Amino acid sequence: MKIIDVHAHYGKWFFPIEADSVDAILKMMKKNGIIKTILSSSLALLYDFHEGNARLAAAINDHPQLYAYLFLNPNYVRESLFEMEKYLSESPKFLGLKFYSDGYIGQPLDCDGHRKFLEILQKKYPYGVVLAHCYSYSTALQLLELAKDFPKLNFIMGHMGGDEWRETLGIVKQVNNVYLELCSGVPVLGKIEETVSEVGTEKIMFGSDLTLHNPSWTLGMIENAQIPDEKKTLILHGNAARLFHL
Repeated sequence: MKIIDVHAHYGKWFFPIEADSVDAILKMMKKNGIIKTILSSSLALLYDFHEGNARLAAAINDHPQLYAYLFLNPNYVRESLFEMEKYLSESPKFLGLKFYSDGYIGQPLDCDGHRKFLEILQKKYPYGVVLAHCYSYSTALQLLELAKDFPKLNFIMGHMGGDEWRETLGIVKQVNNVYLELCSGVPVLGKIEETVSEVGTEKIMFGSDLTLHNPSWTLGMIENAQIPDEKKTLILHGNAARLFHL
């Protein structure tokens, strides 16, 4: 079964991880049947978004299996807008934006900087995609407001609320432009079945959080889920292929 991973990372973190090179990522992809992966830069997120985006662009350039999210820092709006113009206009490898909130950048998801980026994205790249880190219900609620205010864009709720994933299911029902991405620190028995029952299969996508997690962590939940194979195919491949035109 073909798999597209919509939530992955490239580069080192400030704690030990299993793999941080392109070769290691490709090896993990092959082992788990992943044919395409969309990465964001850990360097961009944690330290230097300009350098991180540049290194990611260079690393994936010769690998047709690898694509990227552009990370923009809302603390540096002017500089981020230059990044946006450079990569989204010139590189077919960058398929959307990656937003983080609080911890690493000290800004909420619905801050003024993120809203400025979304204004430009909606104007110049309608139907663009934003992957947002949402490891709590409160952050998911912020994403809901962004989705309402920018209806021509598509949003992926990364981690779908973490431990509060059940609470986020109602959010997806309120708008047409929010999708759920499944990875979290804890694989939960019945999570896939309950999510499919509540929101339908078309709003769910596979993400691994590679290289922080091994893809098999989340893949096992889907493979063991008591749902028809055609629904598994949509979650693992079809929905992402449609949204990103892959």
